Amino acid sequence: MSTDEKNAAGRARVPRGRERSARAPAEPVRQRRLPPNERQVLIVEGAVSYFAEVGFEGQVRELASRLGVTNALLFRYFPTKEDLVERVYQQVYLGRWRPEWEDWLKDRSQPLEARLKKFYRSYLTMIFTYEWIRIFFFAGLRGVNINERYLHMLETRVVMPICEEVRDCYRLPEKSLVPITDVERDAVWGLQGQILYISIRRYIYNQDVGAPEVIADNAVDVFLSGISAVALAASGGGRVA
Repeated sequence: MSTDEKNAAGRARVPRGRERSARAPAEPVRQRRLPPNERQVLIVEGAVSYFAEVGFEGQVRELASRLGVTNALLFRYFPTKEDLVERVYQQVYLGRWRPEWEDWLKDRSQPLEARLKKFYRSYLTMIFTYEWIRIFFFAGLRGVNINERYLHMLETRVVMPICEEVRDCYRLPEKSLVPITDVERDAVWGLQGQILYISIRRYIYNQDVGAPEVIADNAVDVFLSGISAVALAASGGGRVA
């Protein structure tokens, strides 16, 4: 047997495990170090996507795994899951709220119909998203303190102001004379529910929604077609001269 043949035979008899160990080890994948503020933003954005997909039953360790970080690093920024959920609430629900919406609703230089349609078309751009509606529903099912706080804000900033603007539009007594009734509040909540349902159809029921803005406009038209009679009866039936 020639020298080359002996060397070839020797290589063939090397066990596979040893052959691998003789190779140079692969370079470990290193994460790029990020400034703390950038890392925190990435964690929150990842949490928004994660909770929208799996709900609040999802485990923090699974979130950390998806983000490619350790549990220890995640807890360095958010010591508890509740802290992380709070930040998600601030980003998705408070951070996207537009203060000018309240001014639009109260701008009596514009007809009430125009104000409502302008507001709800803009408001729809916030809630007509996968993350917004799914997190909202998961929070309600899980009992996470997101819905209660958001709905309280909505009543203060949207529902009650609309009730007052309806009173003014139809020359009915101001709330200082006749308090806003539950019947009036429920009517406005009904309109609010119709707007919300547009997003539910798309991202909960997975239905095609052709023109959300047109659906919102139609909801306002239906609301205005009946609210004057509701408000008139609820406020005692007296019109202001």
